[in-house]
Amino acid sequence: MTSTAPRGTLRLYLGIAPGVGKTYALLAEGRRLMEAGDDVAVGVVELHEREDTAAQLDALEVVPVRRMRYRGTEFDEMDQAALLARHPHTVLVDELAHTNVPGSRHDRRWQDVEELLEAGIDVVSALNIQHLESLSDEVEDVTGIPVRETVPDRLTAAAERVELLDVDPDTLRRRVSHLYAPDTADRALAGYFRPGNLAALRTLARRWIDDHAPTQAARHASSGPPAPTAVHKERVVVALTGDPEGDHVLRRAARLATATRAQLIGVHVHEPTGLAEPDPPWLEGQRRLLTELGGRYAQIAGTDVARAILDFAENEHAYHLVLGASRRTTTYELLYGSVIGRAIHHAGFVEVHVIPFRRPPRRPLATHLPHLTRHRKVPLSPRRTAVGWLLAVLAPLAMAAVLLPARATLGLAGALFCTLLTVVLTAIVGGFRPAVTATVIGFLAADFLYTQPYYSLRVTTAIDLAALLAFAVVGTTVGLLVDLLARQGLQAARSRVEAKNLARLLADVIADGPRTPQELVDALRRTFDLDTIALLRPTRAGWHTEAATNDRAPSSPDEAPFSAQLADGRVLVMAGDRLTAKDAQLLREFATQLRLTQERTQLGRLDDT
Repeated sequence: MTSTAPRGTLRLYLGIAPGVGKTYALLAEGRRLMEAGDDVAVGVVELHEREDTAAQLDALEVVPVRRMRYRGTEFDEMDQAALLARHPHTVLVDELAHTNVPGSRHDRRWQDVEELLEAGIDVVSALNIQHLESLSDEVEDVTGIPVRETVPDRLTAAAERVELLDVDPDTLRRRVSHLYAPDTADRALAGYFRPGNLAALRTLARRWIDDHAPTQAARHASSGPPAPTAVHKERVVVALTGDPEGDHVLRRAARLATATRAQLIGVHVHEPTGLAEPDPPWLEGQRRLLTELGGRYAQIAGTDVARAILDFAENEHAYHLVLGASRRTTTYELLYGSVIGRAIHHAGFVEVHVIPFRRPPRRPLATHLPHLTRHRKVPLSPRRTAVGWLLAVLAPLAMAAVLLPARATLGLAGALFCTLLTVVLTAIVGGFRPAVTATVIGFLAADFLYTQPYYSLRVTTAIDLAALLAFAVVGTTVGLLVDLLARQGLQAARSRVEAKNLARLLADVIADGPRTPQELVDALRRTFDLDTIALLRPTRAGWHTEAATNDRAPSSPDEAPFSAQLADGRVLVMAGDRLTAKDAQLLREFATQLRLTQERTQLGRLDDT
């Protein structure tokens, strides 16, 4: 009787972002294990040309990588066959989410690791949180950068130990500014490595660790094999649909299952037609994702989707049902009913979780001014809209009633002109749609009270009909124009506030990023898309140019269309054909905020000393 080697154990270093020191920690752990007498080999490592990291390789055995050629370019990939033949006790594998070159033994590096574990080899590896399958969509929402390479949670959650490499955002930003080239560092600090992004990534990482720590602790307490699926006390059922948000809903359901220590079950409801039909093309992708998230798949038949899913959940003794928000229109749901509404109505003891649509990924901080000042339609506040609708109904009726005693003097034309004032007032307060409503109500009220025969909607003369139709056209047009003007006023006010906030943010980013005058000037040129920027320092002999983007830069503040003094006495001068009045307003606000930021930094340094 042959015996099989026990499965190897996986230990992970999880980073909140690139640059936290995962590779350094990975190699340091390898050296510790080697000094303790363990048989350690390095399978693959990414040194990123960092000398301190490369120094950790001393005395460690490195299995040579395999050179592979793809489309005329050579790539280094981990030599899986050589590692299996060497069969060390522990292998160090960097970049767990890496995609292998086509023609490799496996498509993804985490699949290589799974094979090593099955062969009884322990693995120590590293990855960042954006590569965790269940968090990839949230990381994209935070950073605005799509995540293409992910590792299934079933592998990472099965790790014997996960060590979070958590670095303070300010410390990490300083590290990035030194590790990367100046141009790359500026873009990184203004984009992925913004303080808000790093704080959000830290929160996601800590939550994932908290959710998975009890599972790992339970695994440490028992040396036996994993418990069978039947021990799950709870189950989470998620409906699989072809909606574009389907993958997002699946990941949210997986996080709920992890948090409640439940089994994840994905259900597809097939409507029976009596014909042999193939599965929809989207289903295979969601089934694959469900498997990677550690769930199982079930398919049921039913004409009432809500009832079929609830019956399945009850039969599985599931207490949680996860559904994605519907994209169907209100009219469709009124005519045909809502699956979510019926599910909630008949849920009984089952908790129904409705996952809303994902917010569009936030764009990274733009790198030149035209993108920063892009206008959006400004929505009116709910209170203002409600008042507008109230005016639309009451104002024309009130005006018609007040003018009624003077009907013989005013006539239809006078009444319509006065009613037009109520349309303008309604448009100012509530916008175009309430203004159109006020026009319709004013039209009907004038017809009813001011055209003969009175107190009817009949119009007996052509001149009255022409006056009413002209009022309808003028009222609609005036309502549209007034609405546009009112929204433009709100847009202008909002743009001023956004310019101040944007200037403050840019000042914080640039003051903390560039370290030399030339770096500061180059960062400003890229940010504001200007031709010429120079940094001038006053001397006894005049103005000395410390840094400039080109040789056409003004040699004194008087020669520049825009200048701003910094906290240390130096002056920024800017020029360019694209410098408009709006740009100058934003630049003034930016310069003020930059000066204040530098003063705060100087005061902080004085306090530290």
